[in-house]
Amino acid sequence: MKFGLFYEWPNPTLRNWKTLFEEGIEQLQHSEEAGFDYCLIAEHHFSNYGNSPAPLLQALAIGERTKNLKIATGILVLPIWDPLRLAEEVAVLDNLTNGRFICGVGRGYQPHEMARFGIPLEESRQRTQEIVDVLVKAWTQDESFTYDGQYIKIPHEVTVWPKPLQKPHPPFWIAGTSIESMKLAAEWDMMPLTTGLLGGEGMRAHLGALIHFKMSLGKPTNNIELGMQAITHVADTDEEARAQLIHARWQNRAGRALNRLAVKNGRVQVGPYEGELDDAGFMERLFFGSPETVIEKFKQAAALGVTHVSNWMMFGDIAHDKIMKSIQLMGEVVIPALKDVLPPPTLVDELAKEPPVTTEQLQAARSSPAPSDVTTT
Repeated sequence: MKFGLFYEWPNPTLRNWKTLFEEGIEQLQHSEEAGFDYCLIAEHHFSNYGNSPAPLLQALAIGERTKNLKIATGILVLPIWDPLRLAEEVAVLDNLTNGRFICGVGRGYQPHEMARFGIPLEESRQRTQEIVDVLVKAWTQDESFTYDGQYIKIPHEVTVWPKPLQKPHPPFWIAGTSIESMKLAAEWDMMPLTTGLLGGEGMRAHLGALIHFKMSLGKPTNNIELGMQAITHVADTDEEARAQLIHARWQNRAGRALNRLAVKNGRVQVGPYEGELDDAGFMERLFFGSPETVIEKFKQAAALGVTHVSNWMMFGDIAHDKIMKSIQLMGEVVIPALKDVLPPPTLVDELAKEPPVTTEQLQAARSSPAPSDVTTT
């Protein structure tokens, strides 16, 4: 398994942003020393749910202060970007980070954010598909091209320079928990990012959909990779880890508030919501505990096909020193114990023999509502 840290810089108490960002940099530097493989940078706008509005600039800052850590976006909200400008900026970033960039993309899910960029949420899926198409053309073609999509129009011939350092282009990851996201992942050879909050059946169904789409396209299924978002906190004991539950609860409720447009003066209006899990149920979905407890949880995830874990450690208002200790324990105990853990060799064949799931079945397989940071439809 490979491990990374996920960041969106939540800011419940509206702390100084530079201080908050610098704490994240220190944590990432510590994670590189501890043996983490990558980081993921979210894109969020116009609320304190996540103060991460300029992911490519933030990625460059991280790249300048780390050495080998891969730097992914988790994710770029494609419908709000101009595709040619994005193609240029990603190409420059990939060069300036010596080919360490991973292009994580998604269609966006927050009406609060999308509306303020003038993009109807119902257009986001088609816009995402068209923008991915333009990005690949821009990065791989030396000849000028035009584009005439439903939403993306490039009537004048254009060639994009520079090209990314990585060839043919930086790897694509995609966030989403829908059948359509798995189809796009299969078509463009993207690694999908799902979430542990969906539960085992939801994640299994998710992977099964990807495998069936790969098979329908005649693509190999022996190299499937699956990323999982995990809200993670490792402490010396399970009890110490559980004491941080209040901060994960804030993050989860803040996402729900953002979903229902409960934002006032840029502050999410956090509170309980219908269908919310109790503490025991919530803890089952989190990767909280002693190193031994967390190792077992990650082994269970590997059994479901997970190869990459995106660890969300800066959630709510959790203290910087608690995150640093969690990173340390991951590096000293958890990551070494899971270094050679792989999904079961028979899993892909098992899922390939099962009937393809429908969107309705995938929804039904979820053990809880999808988290606010992962596209659901």
